[in-house]
Amino acid sequence: MQAFSIAASLATVLTTVLTTVLTTVLTTVLTLGACTRPLGDASLRPPGKPMKVRDELVIRDLSVFEFQTGYPKRFLEQRVAFNAACDASTYSPDEGAAADAKLLQKLCSAAGSPEQFASSLQGNFELVQVSVEGAAVPANAGIMTGYATPEVTVRLKPDERYRFPIFGDLREKHPELVKLSRRELMASEEARQAAIAWIDDPLAWALVETNGSARLVIEESTAKDGRKSKSAITRVATNGRPWTSIGRWLAYRGLLDGATYTFADVAQAAAAHPDKTEEAALDNERVVYFAFAAERNFPPTYGLPVGKLMSGYSCAADQSIYPAGSVLVIVERSAQTPAEGAPPRTARFVFVQDAGGAIEGPGRIDAYFGDGIDALIRAGQTRTPIDVYRMRSRN
Repeated sequence: MQAFSIAASLATVLTTVLTTVLTTVLTTVLTLGACTRPLGDASLRPPGKPMKVRDELVIRDLSVFEFQTGYPKRFLEQRVAFNAACDASTYSPDEGAAADAKLLQKLCSAAGSPEQFASSLQGNFELVQVSVEGAAVPANAGIMTGYATPEVTVRLKPDERYRFPIFGDLREKHPELVKLSRRELMASEEARQAAIAWIDDPLAWALVETNGSARLVIEESTAKDGRKSKSAITRVATNGRPWTSIGRWLAYRGLLDGATYTFADVAQAAAAHPDKTEEAALDNERVVYFAFAAERNFPPTYGLPVGKLMSGYSCAADQSIYPAGSVLVIVERSAQTPAEGAPPRTARFVFVQDAGGAIEGPGRIDAYFGDGIDALIRAGQTRTPIDVYRMRSRN
C-alpha cells in the first residue's frame, strides 16, 4: 500500500514536471519564433488622429467579477495559448503593459487552483474603464466581434475568372502608388504587376483584407500526391483610406438587415447579388498590402516585436487607447442592469496584440478565433455587447 502511494506521488510529480516543461518549450517556440521584427506600419491603424483618454473609472474591488471560469490552467492547450499570449505581451514597448503581463503570468503560474488565482488578482490588480471624447463605441457600451485566418484558392496570374488582386507591398518600388484608391490601383499596370496572387470571388477578396492574414492555396500547383501548395501571407501596410465593409454596403442598400446581420447573412446576400458584391468590394477605398510570412510566426502580432496571434486570447483593439500588449478584461453585458446581490459577472482575459482600420474607440474589440472554416464561422457569428476594462497593476 505504501509502495503504491509512493508510486502514485511520483507519477503526479512527473506529470506536473513534464507538463511544465512542455508548456515552457511550446510557449517559447510560439512566442519568439525566429527573432524580433518591426512593430508594424502605422497605416494599419484606424485613419485619423489617435484618440485621447479623457477620464477613467478605477475598480479595486474585483469580487464583483468572476475570474475562476477564465482560469487558464485547466487544459494544456489553453495553458500554452495563455502563456504564449502573455509572453508576447511582456515584450511590449509600453513599460506598463509589459509589467502587467509579467505579473499576470507570475500569479497564474503560482496559483494552484482557480480560487487561488482569483484571490491573487484581488490584491495585485485594479480594473480601469476609460472614457474617450468623441468615441463612437464607449468602453461601457462596447461590442466584441471576431476575425480569423481564411484559406482561399488563388492563381498567380489573372484571367477571366481570377480578377481580384491581392496587392503586394508597394512602398519600396512604387511609393507614388501607395495612397491610391482601390479603383485607381486596379487601373494601374504597375500595381497589378506587384500583385501576390489573384482571387476569383469579391467576398473572399474582402475577407482576406478584413482579416489581415490568409493561407493561399495555389491553383496552378499540384504535387504528385494531388495536393496544392500553400503559402501564408500577412498584411504589412494599407493605403490609409477609410474602410467600408461589404456587409455595411449591402445593408445600406436594403439587401441585409443592418442591425442583426452575420457573416453567414453576408455570404448569402453576396451569392444572391454577385454584381452588387463586386461593386461593394470596389467601393471600399481602403486597400491592404501583403507580404509572404514564415509559418512558424504566423499570423504575427501587431505592435509587438515578437509572437503570433493566439486563438482565444489575442485581440485587435485601438492601440492609441490600449498600448500593444495591454491585458484587457471583457465582460458580457446583459440588457438589464445587474441587481444588487446578483452573482459576479464572468470575466475573460484578452491581450491587445493586433489593430484594425475599423477597430476604433475604447469599446471596440475584435477577438482572434484562429484559422480554418470553423473559426471563420464562429468569428462571423460573434457580435457581443461587452464592457471593457484594462487590467492594471496596483504598483
